[in-house]
Amino acid sequence: MVNLLQKVQQELGIAFLFIAHDLAVVRHFSQRVAVMYLGKVIEVGDRDSIYTRPRHPYTHALLSAVPEVSLVGEAEAGGRERIRLAGDVPSPISPPSGCRFRTRCWKAQDKCAAEEPPLIRLSGNHDGHLTACHFPEDPTIEARDEDIVLDPALAALEEELGEVPGNGSVD
Repeated sequence: MVNLLQKVQQELGIAFLFIAHDLAVVRHFSQRVAVMYLGKVIEVGDRDSIYTRPRHPYTHALLSAVPEVSLVGEAEAGGRERIRLAGDVPSPISPPSGCRFRTRCWKAQDKCAAEEPPLIRLSGNHDGHLTACHFPEDPTIEARDEDIVLDPALAALEEELGEVPGNGSVD
């Protein structure tokens, strides 16, 4: 179906507003991508810039949840960081003040509660790549030395179940 939509798009020269939660399909279908959190665009840019150089912490968290495919015999070291967010999603009816993501963000500071960050081009972003964050991530998706674990209860549950971090399997 997605391939058919792309064919129609190319033949007729039309644009689509494609809304999805499946980031693999979004990457396949879209040339420009906007990431939203609680009804606000928090990052927008061309496909390659968003997927390879995300700046907003929420975009990093979303991309870390996308399963990676590796060939048999390929080393699993050096994979993407895995980010598990703590806390509940705030109510979209009564969102938090300032940055809407701040209640779940590992970089949040007082400024995040006081001021809503503007959607702007940050230093290091490509043309057209805009981010709304007071304390953006470095423009990379390289793996960190270990997973980012923001929810101690989830980490304890995974340890109890014997989950191996990074591959989503249970022994």
